[in-house]
Amino acid sequence: MMRFLSRAGLALFGGCAVLFLSACASAQPTQSPTLAESPVSAAGAATTVPNTTVTPTQEPLAASVNGQRITLAALNKEVARQLDGIRAVGDPIPADMNAERDTVLNTLIDQDLIEQAAAIQKITVSDADIDGEIQQDIAAAGGKDKWTAWLSANQLTEAENRDRIRSALITNKMRDIVVGGIGNTAEEVHARHILVASEATANDVLNKLKGGVDFAALAAQYSLDTSTRQTGGDLGWFARGELLEPAVEDAAFSLQANQTGGPVKSKLGYHIVQTLERVKDRPISPETRYKLEQNAFALWLQSLEKNAKIEKYPGGSTS
Repeated sequence: MMRFLSRAGLALFGGCAVLFLSACASAQPTQSPTLAESPVSAAGAATTVPNTTVTPTQEPLAASVNGQRITLAALNKEVARQLDGIRAVGDPIPADMNAERDTVLNTLIDQDLIEQAAAIQKITVSDADIDGEIQQDIAAAGGKDKWTAWLSANQLTEAENRDRIRSALITNKMRDIVVGGIGNTAEEVHARHILVASEATANDVLNKLKGGVDFAALAAQYSLDTSTRQTGGDLGWFARGELLEPAVEDAAFSLQANQTGGPVKSKLGYHIVQTLERVKDRPISPETRYKLEQNAFALWLQSLEKNAKIEKYPGGSTS
């Protein structure tokens, strides 16, 4: 399984921004990375609006985000760029193109939400900042000719590229604000668990534990978590926000050292959780810090989505 580690995160760290969708179609500047993972979906907050008749003077829309328009042309161009990038690296084209389009649209929606939040914070990016990034990109590409060829391969004009860099830098500034409270230490617990399919089995395991049977032996016998059962169900050390299953994490943090709790229900089944150790200010690894930052940013973005007015227009609308 699992270790129930961090949720699929946005590719927003280490200089990346939501808007960079395409895989490299040629030698790609290091400052223009691709979107490594699917973004947090805005679909839960979105309203799907029926299509309306398009007149020649009205530009069809793919979505609106708090009144800000995302045109169908912009969506189509991003989808085409994404597909070109996939072809360039030899990956298979997604079988479900409707899902792929929705993923791209959700990415554009999320980028609008980030930039709207940044505007409220009065975050800006100067032309000099963008020029500096472009010079780094040119150097990384091996010269201006190769950089220009990269723009062409990725269907980008220089103006579009500047807009994308501006979005990336704004996103990074918002990220720094959102994750700024995460330090180099955190409260962590060292816990282990036994995952079973039913509550009845979980209660049976609990009774065996109360009768003195060894936790590790029961994990090896009963646990459905194939990644941990041979190590006694050990989940290792983790901080709040690091496990994929919040119920298991909450249970581990609710217990004192050497206490056992459960059954705890999750989408995977039922867990018996035992906290072995806990430390209030334990130094965290760079990997853990990265996961905590990802999760903090994802939760912040989800809160924006929840409070936003997002409308999607299948096939395009002139609303």
